[in-house]
Amino acid sequence: MIISKLDTGSFIYYNLHVEEVITSNFIEDINLGIYCDRLQSITMERVIADIRASVAVGSNIAFDFRKLEAIQSNLNTYFTELRTEGYKIAFLNVTHEIVLALGYDFFKHPDNRVADITFFDKITLDPRIKEGYKRFYFYERDNNFYPDDFKIEDTFKEFFKTSLMPYSDKHEEQHTSSFVYLTSYINVKKFISHEKPLCIYAIYLLAAKILREWRKDGPIPFYSKEDKEKQDTPILVCQSLNSAYIVSILSNLLKLDVLILDKIGPINKLYNSLDKNIIENKNYIVVSDLVCLGTEVKIVKNIIQFLGGFYLGNVSLIKTETLKKADIKRKDATLAIFSIDKTNYKDFDYQIKTDLSDE
Repeated sequence: MIISKLDTGSFIYYNLHVEEVITSNFIEDINLGIYCDRLQSITMERVIADIRASVAVGSNIAFDFRKLEAIQSNLNTYFTELRTEGYKIAFLNVTHEIVLALGYDFFKHPDNRVADITFFDKITLDPRIKEGYKRFYFYERDNNFYPDDFKIEDTFKEFFKTSLMPYSDKHEEQHTSSFVYLTSYINVKKFISHEKPLCIYAIYLLAAKILREWRKDGPIPFYSKEDKEKQDTPILVCQSLNSAYIVSILSNLLKLDVLILDKIGPINKLYNSLDKNIIENKNYIVVSDLVCLGTEVKIVKNIIQFLGGFYLGNVSLIKTETLKKADIKRKDATLAIFSIDKTNYKDFDYQIKTDLSDE
């Protein structure tokens, strides 16, 4: 299964670190989580098989090397074979070391773009800068198919929206945990079940967001059991059955423990003896599948704080933006991969209503 493949219209995109994470954690028994940084041949074999099965010969292909610092020996054979077969290849965010290791430093395409590549130390979190290329073409003739202003994040969000839209069903009922009416219901459970590769890719991106948000305080990244014991690593809180799937993958990628509060949901009832689960002075991150008005998140937040824990924040695959970003305190904001907001809510026929209007 390939999870990072995106068709941009002018080229096919593969994120090789994402695919290496899948190999290391779900195919091989390496279990480095999101912290793996060496590209293996078994990963390239999966990618090459997908290209030959689904990408027309002569197509443009962009391989993103971001977060990869090394490669297994003899990987150049895979790229050379693709080039010989007629595919046009560009490497993105690749270090000069990897280009040298592949033996391709003699390619001098006029549109290659030199850039510094930043990595973060797994333990100290200190940034390290390596020389490299934002864009490196694996040929020397004209055909600059990767423009300077292109952002793969925009392509992913559009693909995510298009994939999510079929799972928006008419609702016209009261939201079960808040006193409002919703015109549509996003069936996240069905979406996760039917769009598995996309959802795993989204969870990978969510893990990366978690690191960016909280790594500055040092509570998350660690590399070994010994390092884990030295740091005040947070616990991921699962608050629903849907979020259980998301939490299980996040836990694997970030190497974090999980607390399941499976009896907190729309009916706002508690059945567990939570004081036996919340650890005093421990950090917690609440994981959701979709955050509408955030009522369930607030319930979990209050429980964590009442029992002596520290609430770091909330993350979710999807969220609705009912306020302007400037009006939301940073700690109250939900980190999400996709937002339903004023620019796209009509695509989902998604509205939040009250009885204060005649509509």
